[in-house]
Amino acid sequence: MGEWKQFNIDIWWKAVLMLGILTVSGASLFQIEFLENRHLFGLGLGLILIGLGFWKSYKTLSQISTRGILSYKIHKHDFTSIFLIVIGILVTGFFGFLLINGLI
Repeated sequence: MGEWKQFNIDIWWKAVLMLGILTVSGASLFQIEFLENRHLFGLGLGLILIGLGFWKSYKTLSQISTRGILSYKIHKHDFTSIFLIVIGILVTGFFGFLLINGLI
């Protein structure tokens, strides 16, 4: 069971990433009568981009102190992570709008 520790969903962006992967795979494998698969695929792709952008910005910093080594995790965004997040939000919003518009 030790190899499954990497798939621990303990942060919100990991849940968004997994939801995006499930949405893309579901849109690729199944035909849903009342949903457009291409809109569902685009929505999942946007969620994956958001998750990857936050994953890229997640850094572990270590610092030497008088009692030992302190390690903590922070988000340190660079151009690529911000670009992935912004594109992911735009793609998710666009395909989410198209998906909802197709239901009405």
